[in-house]
Amino acid sequence: MTLKWDHRYELGHERIDGEHRIFLGLIVEFEQLAKLGADKDKLVRTLKEICKYAEFHFFSEESVMIDCNYPDRVAHANLHRQLLAEVEDELYRLGAGRTDWRQVSEFLFQWFALHTSTEDKKLVKYIQA
Repeated sequence: MTLKWDHRYELGHERIDGEHRIFLGLIVEFEQLAKLGADKDKLVRTLKEICKYAEFHFFSEESVMIDCNYPDRVAHANLHRQLLAEVEDELYRLGAGRTDWRQVSEFLFQWFALHTSTEDKKLVKYIQA
């Protein structure tokens, strides 16, 4: 699977779209490093960077939700906590050698695509309404 930014991921909110571009860029970097044969330590560090960026992005997005009084803020924030826990599990499994980069890359992309196209889209539609 070759990942790249696609206009389908744009939601129409400059801040959120910009952060999503960076987030997907980190996922692409992880995949490219793995394909080039980077060692496990480098992949773990890159995945840890993705975790840290996701934490920042979710905080940023939750600030947007507070500012606009988004009615589904609590449920959306709970999904963020769940996603962070899942990526931390992937990080642990990768570090322990219990998963490979392909599975991690697929997980990251599915996580990004699904959350962006469902939950984040609802948020931006609310903001624009």
